[in-house]
Amino acid sequence: MQHKTKLFLMLVAVVAASLACATFSGNDPAPTIAPTNPPPPTATAPPPTATTPPTDDRFLFQDDFSDPNSGWDRFSDEGGGTDYLNGGYLIGVYTDVYFYWANPYRTFQDVIIEVDAELITDEEDNQYGIVCRQTDIDNWYVLVISGDGYASIRKRFLGGDLEYLTDWVESSAINTGMASNKLRAECVGNRLSLYVNGVLAIEAFDSDLVSGDVGLLAGTFSATQTEVMFDNFTVSNP
Repeated sequence: MQHKTKLFLMLVAVVAASLACATFSGNDPAPTIAPTNPPPPTATAPPPTATTPPTDDRFLFQDDFSDPNSGWDRFSDEGGGTDYLNGGYLIGVYTDVYFYWANPYRTFQDVIIEVDAELITDEEDNQYGIVCRQTDIDNWYVLVISGDGYASIRKRFLGGDLEYLTDWVESSAINTGMASNKLRAECVGNRLSLYVNGVLAIEAFDSDLVSGDVGLLAGTFSATQTEVMFDNFTVSNP
């Protein structure tokens, strides 16, 4: 397996979606004439008492992408894009040595981020995964896997080059090729760890970034196209 050491071209997909709301009203309904001899009232059962479903306070944020207005980026250009599709969230990249990412625009500190990720194109020299502690386009961590079964953790800090905190490490836990993987990124204290299908694939230690947004990323190396469908995104307390 050839190590992935190519430089990236960087493109930030940051588009704020706006929702215009309109209120419509019709004519007032005509008054109803009461009957001269109204029937006696009949007993009715009291309405059922509303119950509040149980909540799990571990979860800080979750999105199944069924609502296209839930706040994630919706962007496209000639190189690819990010958008909601068929109840999931698609990141597509259609040129080599390129990547896109997207965010829900929230701020967290120590978190566990989980998502279902499915590679739906057949080229494997690519990357896809989870962003954490992004304060802006110049500062963030990303924890990724590749279609050919490797994992890596990287950092961009103070606008510098994208730095490898780990090399690419092969993991038998990764389902390779056109397959689904359950990704779990733990960004807790100075420890950054990536679990794939319940198995620890890679970890690194770094203390430069302590809080920020979360997100999703997909990109290419020698592959000329990569599409990844994400679903069931959750952010929880450690």
